Order: sequence, then structure tokens, then C-alpha cells
Amino acid sequence: MRAVVQRVSRASVAVDGQVAGAIEEPGLLVLVGVTHGDTIAAADKLARKVYELRVLDGESEVRLVRFNGEALELPAAASAGALLAGAGTASLVTQVVWTDDEGRRDPYAEGGEPDPEGFRDYTLYAVDVPGRVLLPIAPVARLCASCGRRVEIDLPRFGEGVLLDLDQPVCTCAAKADLARDKAELRNGAVFLLEEISCRAALSIELPRAPQSEELPDAQVAALIRETFGATDELSDDSVAPAE
Repeated sequence: MRAVVQRVSRASVAVDGQVAGAIEEPGLLVLVGVTHGDTIAAADKLARKVYELRVLDGESEVRLVRFNGEALELPAAASAGALLAGAGTASLVTQVVWTDDEGRRDPYAEGGEPDPEGFRDYTLYAVDVPGRVLLPIAPVARLCASCGRRVEIDLPRFGEGVLLDLDQPVCTCAAKADLARDKAELRNGAVFLLEEISCRAALSIELPRAPQSEELPDAQVAALIRETFGATDELSDDSVAPAE
């Protein structure tokens, strides 16, 4: 599964014309695509392409963070290689780009004008840890398929998401997480199968407010994300603090 995350002022999800979920306050809209080909190589490919499209600022550094606590600044051009070098761990690279920076490609610019104005906080996640997956939206509880209990969970943070250890019991009945059967309850009350909100690679694009369109106006960036992530669906959350 892949997820594209964007900060919004409000968002909704409609199924067959009926609203299935919505938030009416600032939060996150997460576009999630499900596939079985999650690999660190996909994150490496996306990082390279995003840099080549001039979405990232090649003149500024990106911040690399590993789950083991390592953190350093490195040139934007090296971000893809840094992700690929993170075999056996969880890594993320992040950079804040301002829309008035000359020479940058803004995926949300319509008619040549950026919308919304302000920053774009790009974060690319790659998880290559056996038995662990990334949940871009942190759930507040797990609904165990083995015993039917609702168990509140507090998973280790990684960036703005959390990591789920599939080898550790996460219920009082000692059952391990079952992505295909267990469900996750989000802060807004929405419930999804764990496999619907889990991934090993994710691109987060944080915006200061909702864009004019849920689709990326930049056709090349949109095509790149579709090529890497596949089809998407929409989720929302409001637990992420704005970038500084």
C-alpha cells in the first residue's frame, strides 16, 4: 500500500454518492493506494524522480532520519541513495519547500500560480524492517479479530506516522496483528482493516490549507505518483502539527 498525505482545511469521502466520512476542521487528507509490491526500491525510484522533476530544492539540504535515532542533513540529490542504503531499517527524508522559490515545480500550481500559497513539506518514507509496517495515520485502537476486544494502542512514532510490529502481541489475548482481519480505529472514529492503512513506502505532502483540487494539477508529478503508488483512496486525520 502507498499513501499520499496532504494537510487540508476540510475533507470528505463519498462512496456511491454517499458521504462515508468527513472532517470539517484542519487536518490531513491521505490518498491511499494498495498493492503487494511494496519495496524500498520503489521509494528510491520515487525520490529520484521527484528530484529530477525539480519538486525538491536541489540547492538546499534534506533531513534524513532513521528509526534507530540517526539524523543528519544531506544534499537533496543524495536523498534517493540514502533511502536505498537504509536496508534493514526504517528511513525517511524530508524537506520544506516554499512556493515562491524560483525554479521549483509546485504540484498544486494551477494556471501557473501556486495554490495554496506557502510551504510544501515533502516526506518520503521507506520501511525495510522484517515484520514491521508503517501506518501513516496513527490509530487510537485495534479491534482484535481473534477475541473481538477493542484495545487502545500507543505505537512508536516515526515521522508523523507510527510503526507496527507484526511479531509482537498487541492484544490482551496475546494475538499478534493480523493485517487482513484486524481493524484499526482512527482518532476521528473511522474504522479500517489494518491492511488498508499500512504500507512500507509513503509520500507525504503537507500543505498549509486545502488545495483547489484533490488531484495534482501538475500532470507529470501526478503520473509519477500513480506509476509508483497505483490507485488511491481518501482518508483523513487531524493529529499532525504544521511544519515549522
